[in-house]
Amino acid sequence: MKKYLLTSICAAVLALSAFNVSADEGKADMDRPEPPKHEMKMQKMHDDLADKLKLTDEQREKAKKIHEEGRAKMKPLMDEGRELHEKMDKLRKENMAEFEAILTDEQKAELEKIKKDHKGKMRHNHQRKDGKMMRGNHQMPRPDNE
Repeated sequence: MKKYLLTSICAAVLALSAFNVSADEGKADMDRPEPPKHEMKMQKMHDDLADKLKLTDEQREKAKKIHEEGRAKMKPLMDEGRELHEKMDKLRKENMAEFEAILTDEQKAELEKIKKDHKGKMRHNHQRKDGKMMRGNHQMPRPDNE
């Protein structure tokens, strides 16, 4: 029974650490320190889980170590993913520039109108009733320049 409980706890901690790392995907630079607010929120989540599971001090220390080691193992993968996204973005921009080069001025103007309409539709589809923008599972305030 104890082995099953410990295995379940480890799985929960790893799942939380995976969630934590996936939430960091959108950051421009993984080497910068996380905002204190985020650290406090993640610590509270870990503490709440530990409290609900009634972990001993020893289990809490082990869980913390598992979380830190898991995060360290995932960081290189996250960095690779970020590099791939940057390469894909560069290729998309190059492709679009090459495509726009074959368009007439009228077609370019129409393309800009299409892009603007599409951007507006995307904003509308991701906007909540309170005016905040939704991005996946995350909420973002509406940018002033959009």
